[in-house]
Amino acid sequence: MRTAARFSEMGRSVSRDFFPHVRAEVISDLAGPAVRLGVALALPGHDLVAETAVAVGDGTFRVRGDLVLDGEEELLVLPSVETGDPTACASLLDRYADELTTPARWHVQRLLESCDADS
Repeated sequence: MRTAARFSEMGRSVSRDFFPHVRAEVISDLAGPAVRLGVALALPGHDLVAETAVAVGDGTFRVRGDLVLDGEEELLVLPSVETGDPTACASLLDRYADELTTPARWHVQRLLESCDADS
């Protein structure tokens, strides 16, 4: 829940700071033994998704994270890490959320500035 809250707050903050150009939608998806948490940011001409995922295996948790532009360009891919410790998994999710939200905000600003320059 902490990780979901981090992404939610980041989405609200970016939407507020770059209003009316950015809309945020929180990603919170449970699909079988996997959970996706993140935020999708829609801005003029682009979509930026910061996402973490946890796959639950045989007593293990595999955590990954990435920042993807327009569904194609991977701007940042965090290493996939496997752990059997739920506390370590939660800490890793929090760390990955932090490692994705700062560059996501920077990319939003860069993309909006390039839109202004093109106008």
